[in-house]
Amino acid sequence: MVTHNSTYPTRPQQGTLRDIGPYRGLLAAGCPPAMITDLTRIRALLEAPDAQVLAAGRNRNVRVSLGQGGDAQDVVVKAFGRESAGKNRLDMRRGTKARRTWLAAEHLARAGVGTPEPLAYMDLWHGGRLKESYFISTFQADVVSFKDELIRLFREDPECSKLMDLLQTVATAVAAMHRCGLAHNDLGNQNILLSRSGDATWERVQFIDLNRARIEPSLSLRQRARDLSRLWLPSDLLRVFLEMYWGDTPPPEALLEAETRYRRRYAVHAATRKWRHPLRTWQRRKRQAPEWYPDPRELSIWDERSAQPIAIYRSRDRKRLYAGSWLMAPVMAVLRSFVPVWREYRSLLGTCYGSPVRMHGRIGLAIDPRAESWSREQALLGELGHLPLFVRLYHHESRDRQDFRVKAVRDLTAAGHGVSVALVQDRAAIRDPASWSAFVTRTLDALGDVVDSVEVGHALNRVKWGLWGFDDLRRFYEATATAVAPHPGLRLTGPAVIDFEYPFVLAALREAAGHLHFQALSHHLYVDRRGAPENRQGRFAALEKMALARAIARHGEACDDELIVSEVNWPIEGTGVYSPVGAPYVSPGPRHKDPSVSEMDYATFMIRYYAIALCSGMVSRVYWWRLVAQGFGLVDDRDPDDWRRRPAFAALRTFMGILGDSTFERRITEGQGIDEDVHVLAFMTPAEKVIYLAWVNGDPREVALPQPCLSVTDMVGEAAAGTGKTVRVTGAPCYIHVSQTPR
Repeated sequence: MVTHNSTYPTRPQQGTLRDIGPYRGLLAAGCPPAMITDLTRIRALLEAPDAQVLAAGRNRNVRVSLGQGGDAQDVVVKAFGRESAGKNRLDMRRGTKARRTWLAAEHLARAGVGTPEPLAYMDLWHGGRLKESYFISTFQADVVSFKDELIRLFREDPECSKLMDLLQTVATAVAAMHRCGLAHNDLGNQNILLSRSGDATWERVQFIDLNRARIEPSLSLRQRARDLSRLWLPSDLLRVFLEMYWGDTPPPEALLEAETRYRRRYAVHAATRKWRHPLRTWQRRKRQAPEWYPDPRELSIWDERSAQPIAIYRSRDRKRLYAGSWLMAPVMAVLRSFVPVWREYRSLLGTCYGSPVRMHGRIGLAIDPRAESWSREQALLGELGHLPLFVRLYHHESRDRQDFRVKAVRDLTAAGHGVSVALVQDRAAIRDPASWSAFVTRTLDALGDVVDSVEVGHALNRVKWGLWGFDDLRRFYEATATAVAPHPGLRLTGPAVIDFEYPFVLAALREAAGHLHFQALSHHLYVDRRGAPENRQGRFAALEKMALARAIARHGEACDDELIVSEVNWPIEGTGVYSPVGAPYVSPGPRHKDPSVSEMDYATFMIRYYAIALCSGMVSRVYWWRLVAQGFGLVDDRDPDDWRRRPAFAALRTFMGILGDSTFERRITEGQGIDEDVHVLAFMTPAEKVIYLAWVNGDPREVALPQPCLSVTDMVGEAAAGTGKTVRVTGAPCYIHVSQTPR
C-alpha cells in the first residue's frame, strides 16, 4: 500500500504494487487482463504506426489503445526520458517521475480535484539504472489547454466577459488544488486542461504533468506563490487572477510579494535556459507550435459592459512598452507652446460668464444605437426633445453592427436631430491603416452629407485604444486624411484626448498638422476622482480646465477656436463591472479614492457641469456619455424588461424643458450669502421670463436674490419651497422663477 501525506480522508489504494511483465509498478483497480497484457509490451505499442504522439521531446506523451473489444480504452502514455546516474540514485529514494505522478494524481482524485484518471505507472530498473518509466492515464477527448484558450480569445474572440469567465474557472480550480495540499511546481498554462462547454463557459479543469508535484498537509503562502508564479498572464490580468484565486478577501501581501519574487527568479531561469541547455533549447525551438501569445502591444480586449477596452497591463509594464516619442513629444510640445497658451488662458479666465450664451443646440447627449433596443431608446429621446446627439462608430465591430449604427444616424437626422459621430479606432486600425481608411471611407460615404461633424479618433492618449507612440498616430492621421479627402466640406473635430492631459493635446495637434484640420478641438474632460466639478486638481477646477483647453484651441496647430466636450460622466456606485472604474473585475475589500457617486450626485454634478461649461462661454457644446448604460447612463438597463430612468434623466428633461431654449445673461456675484462657492446664473426665456439656476458647492445656505422669487422648481422638475428674496440653496441645482428682467 502506498501512503499519502494528506490531511484529506484516505480511500483504499486503487491498485496493488506488482510486476507487470518486465516492469514494476501500480495498476488501478479493475484493469482488464487484456489491458494488463498490452502494458507488458508498452514499448512496442509506443513505436507502432497508429500511435499518436501528442507531445514530443525528452518526455513524450503518446496516445495508444489498450485492451480489446469492449474493454479497449484510449490512454495517454507519458514516457519519461532517461536520467543521469545521480538522478537515478535520487529516484531510488524519492520515487521515479512516473511514481510521483501517480501519487499526485491519486491525491487529486481523492480530493475531487480534476486530473486525468491514473491507470498505471511502470518502471524498468536494471543494474541501478532506470531504463524505462511510464505513467498511463485515460485519454481526455475535447479538451484544450489554458494556454491555447487564452491565445484563441486574444486572437479570435477578445471579449472581456469571456476572458473573465475563463480566468475565474481556472483560478477556482487552482485554489482547490492548493487547498487539498498539492503544490504542482510546474504550473504552466499548458499544464492546465479544460473543456469548453459553451461559447463562454468552461468546465472539467484538469491538472497534468504532475511529476514535480509535492503533497503536504497544507501549503504555505510561499509554496502557493511559487506555483502561481509559473502561470503567464499580462500583469493586470494576473492581478485579477490572483484576486479570483484568493476569493472574497484581498490576497495577503505576503503572498503577492512572494509571487513577485518567484516570478522574477523564474524569468531569470527561463532567460538563461539557452545557455544552460543549448541542445535542449534548440530541439524545443524546432518543435515549437506556430501559435504564440500576441505581441504585448497587439493585445486588445473589448469590454461590452463598460463600453471600453480593458487595461491589459499595469502602469509600470505599460510604460516599458511605450515608444520614446510617447513621452518626449508632449514635453517638446509644452516647451514650444507654454508661454502663449498660458497668456491666452489668463486672458480667457477674465471673460468667463461675461457674455450672453444662447443655450439652444449646446446641451448634447451621446447614445449607443442597438438593433435589439433601438425603439426603446428612441422613445426615451422623445421625452428629452431635439437635443444634439452623438454616436460612436467602432472599427472593431462587425459589419452588421456598423451598418445598423449608420442607419440609426440617418433615421435620427431625418427626424430632425442634429447628429455628430465619432470614428473610434482599435489596435487593428493602427496595425492595418488600409483597413481603417476603408472603414472611414465607408462611413463618410454613408453619412458625410447628413452629420453635423465627425470626431477623428478616441482617447488617443490611452494605449488600450491602440496607439503606443507618435509613429502610430502619424500613420493613423495619414490613413484618415486619405479617406477624408473626398469630403472637403466635412466638419472635423479632434484630437479627442481624454482627461486633464493637455501636453498630449498639444502634441497630437502638432502631429495632425499637415494631415487634418479640426474645426473644433474636441476633448473628453472628466473630473476624475475629485467629486464635484468645482473641486480642484491643484489650482484647476472644471472651469479652469475648460479655459486652458480653450486657450489651446486658440493657439494650437490644426485647430480652430472652438472647444467641444465630447465625453463626460461620473461612474455610478454599486454598478460593479458595468462601471468604468469597476471593470473588468470588482476587487474584494474596500476601494480607495473611488470616484463613483450616488445616482442623485450623478444628476447634480451633470447639471452643474453643463451649466459651468456652457454659461462660462468656454465650451460650445457638451455631449454627456450616455443615455442608456448600467454603469454610467441616465437610464439603467439592468433589467432588460424594465429600463429604469435614473434621477439624471428627469434632471436633464427638466433642464431642457426650462432652459433648453433660453439665453444665459450673467452670473450673480453679489448679495447676501453669495461667494465663489455659490452659483446663481440668470437666464432669459423666449417668453422673456427670468429664471435663476442656483446651487452651492458645499453646505446649504440662505441666499438673497436681486429680485423676489415667485416659485422654485427642483432639479427633477418638482415644485419646491421658496418665495420672497431669500431662497435656501443646496448642492442640487434649482430653478428660481423671478418677477422681472435682471439688470
